[in-house]
Amino acid sequence: MLFFLKFPCLRQWLPGLLLLSASPAMQARPRPPYAVPGHEQPVALLHAGKATYLITQHSVLRLEGRRLVRHFRSEAAIQCATTHDTALWLGTRQGLLRLSPRTFRPQPLALPGVAAPNVTALFGDARGQLWVGANGAGVFRRAGQAFEQELHTPAINGGVATADSAVWIATSIGLSRKQGPEWTRYNEEGVANHEIPDNIVEKLLPDNDGNLWVVMSDAICVFEKGGQRGAAETELPTVKFIGRPGNEVFGVAHVPGAGRLFATAQGLLLLPDAPTTPLPDFAAATDKIEPQRLLQPLPALPGAGNPTLLAVDKQQRLWLAGPEGVVVLTAKGFRQFALKTAPQTTLTTNLNSQSRRLPMR
Repeated sequence: MLFFLKFPCLRQWLPGLLLLSASPAMQARPRPPYAVPGHEQPVALLHAGKATYLITQHSVLRLEGRRLVRHFRSEAAIQCATTHDTALWLGTRQGLLRLSPRTFRPQPLALPGVAAPNVTALFGDARGQLWVGANGAGVFRRAGQAFEQELHTPAINGGVATADSAVWIATSIGLSRKQGPEWTRYNEEGVANHEIPDNIVEKLLPDNDGNLWVVMSDAICVFEKGGQRGAAETELPTVKFIGRPGNEVFGVAHVPGAGRLFATAQGLLLLPDAPTTPLPDFAAATDKIEPQRLLQPLPALPGAGNPTLLAVDKQQRLWLAGPEGVVVLTAKGFRQFALKTAPQTTLTTNLNSQSRRLPMR
């Protein structure tokens, strides 16, 4: 089990972990789940005023009472979604759509010089501006009623904005970050000493604790507090995988009093805030393997299956969404669930591998 350095700061976690086994007999009892019609894969969970929307690969669902009600169905696969200017915005394989929450009638919007764009990134920044990334075309920012091109890199895989007003774009030739008027590029070759371990950036996963997780084809690294630490200090916390080699990470969230929760293809994995074993010192200047019993798998929550989307709302409730359904837990409810399912024995296999700590000067 490979991870990084020590609590409470991410760069201080240890690079080697053993996976713990969880007792399947103990199950949580959250409120009844919300079933997802058609068992479609979740894409985004959006809160707009008093309304809650679940966007799936082909549908826009609104939470109404105890049900998720479909209000729009897209023939083209939906890949990303956001709320902006009192409307719902959908990025599909065949273009950009704007939906009124009253009528749910789709309004297609064009991007400059792009016919039927394959929209792979869609988000608002801290200044209230809308950003759109189209694979094969680049990145655009909405200015007034039109879009202006900001980045010409063609291979766009995703994008997010962080609270420090930075915009981050995942591409197949590295990671791009805009802070103010300037773009900074991070890649494997370390252009201007801005280095990440892999050029193929597949996902950007911001958590609710101010950290940005950069998921690459061959590694995962973290910019702490929206990149402020990573940009200012000399090393960037980096791991090869979480859980097992090849394990896909879908989302990450921090639950106060419980720990850091990962939604993965392997299932839910929890890194508790309070480790049960003492943590030895780690010399940051060297690569080191340390077997530690920290990361534990959790059994599936009834009605949620294997969640692929995690979100923590303003009330500190944890939302877990998968094709089977959506489950909502309070922080206390999740802590009780995690405590009841605490592992009793450890796996005998040590899943260690070396980590890298990259210079960020």
